[in-house]
Amino acid sequence: MVLRIVLAAGLTGNGAAPAAAEQAPRYHAYGPAPSWERYRAIAEAGIRDRMIDPESARITWMGGYFKGDHKPPLSPRYSGYVACGSVNAKNRMGGYTGASSFIVVIDYDRVLLLDIERTGRGFAGAACEQYALQQKLPPLTDAERDPASEATAGSGAPAAASARLTSTTSGLTLRAMPDGAYVSGVAAGSPAAIAGLTPGMVIGSVNAIPLGGMGDAMLKVVDAAGGTATLSIVGGKTLKLGGLK
Repeated sequence: MVLRIVLAAGLTGNGAAPAAAEQAPRYHAYGPAPSWERYRAIAEAGIRDRMIDPESARITWMGGYFKGDHKPPLSPRYSGYVACGSVNAKNRMGGYTGASSFIVVIDYDRVLLLDIERTGRGFAGAACEQYALQQKLPPLTDAERDPASEATAGSGAPAAASARLTSTTSGLTLRAMPDGAYVSGVAAGSPAAIAGLTPGMVIGSVNAIPLGGMGDAMLKVVDAAGGTATLSIVGGKTLKLGGLK
């Protein structure tokens, strides 16, 4: 009976039923989940292909992928396996441009969407921050995140947010990202853990000092603040080491 009523409404010409149908979630048949190695290889090939100097590209991942969808502004929704990161590469003048955020959606071993910010942070960076806060991006080991880090550590080439720092004073393991310090680990029982910091958060400022755009120097700023810092977390929360402000 319900089906007949819906069909009848659609035939009346008032447009109500078609509008409701357009708003209904669409079905997507996901392909098999790829291994991280396979996913990374496909994504990084696509990223390097977009660079002026592909060999100079330094790609860093915020975490692994999640199964779901992503909708860029004024664009259709893309369903597949979604991941976030940043890339830094040389421009036509031979200098590094600075890390830019990206989002990639892959399914059936194909890149369905690759959204790289032109400079710094934009819609892709903001979306990545939300995915991190929602803990959608599973943590990676250092080898999974940046397997070439040891090979490039002494080259002098700036990495796209590839540095790591474990703060002995606060218990944080951090990574520089375009918009702040990405928390990749928190030591149990540390001041950072007591304050409520968790992996996936992005620290936007320390004691009112903005971290965005500082590169690896932001990690030293966080570490130098020690156990008395007030941290502004991207997304609106403010934490003070030792308790919630």
